[in-house]
Amino acid sequence: MFKKTSGKSGKSDPFSFVNIARRRKNQKIVFIVLTAFLALGLVGSSLLGLFSPDSNPAQDVGQVQQGIPLDQQIADLEGQLKDKPENPELLGQLAGLYWQAGRGRDAVDNYQKALEIVPDDINLRQDLALAYYLLGDYNDAVQQIETVLVKDPQNATAHYYLGQFYAYRSDDGRDVEKGIEALEKFISLGQEGLDVDKARQMIKELKPESN
Repeated sequence: MFKKTSGKSGKSDPFSFVNIARRRKNQKIVFIVLTAFLALGLVGSSLLGLFSPDSNPAQDVGQVQQGIPLDQQIADLEGQLKDKPENPELLGQLAGLYWQAGRGRDAVDNYQKALEIVPDDINLRQDLALAYYLLGDYNDAVQQIETVLVKDPQNATAHYYLGQFYAYRSDDGRDVEKGIEALEKFISLGQEGLDVDKARQMIKELKPESN
């Protein structure tokens, strides 16, 4: 699903999942989807699109437009929002750009504003959940994904995220059994492809810890 890309050189990204994971004790860096997401420089809804075989990341709203500096794109969207402050699409796009600029809390704020306008937008809520997780706000991440599953119990992507949120968080809320259960639910929904292989591998590695 993903093409392997080399990481960016230079100063490390404080919001990188890899850097968060390095602070964990006795845990492996296994959140493959988010690692690939950061390596590709994709943000916001562009990540969710990668789960679809028909997706075209170049057309997704969270990706930086080629040839336009990130700070200029942010300034342009901020200007548009002054005229349309209640536009959830613009708020979501700006949140994605804030995240890429390393402004994680600003990204969260904008996702929250967008969801106040369109609370049933599942993609926005999943984006917010991912941002929370990468910032270490694990309870908030789980809460957002569980909200998605209340609205859409058969949402395979939400089960996939929830399994990883439970299994690989680095606080006292870590629950390997719940993580395995969510990943097994993801597989049971008839999904196919690389994500299923990853889920099976994660379950295999996690089961010894659940005993």
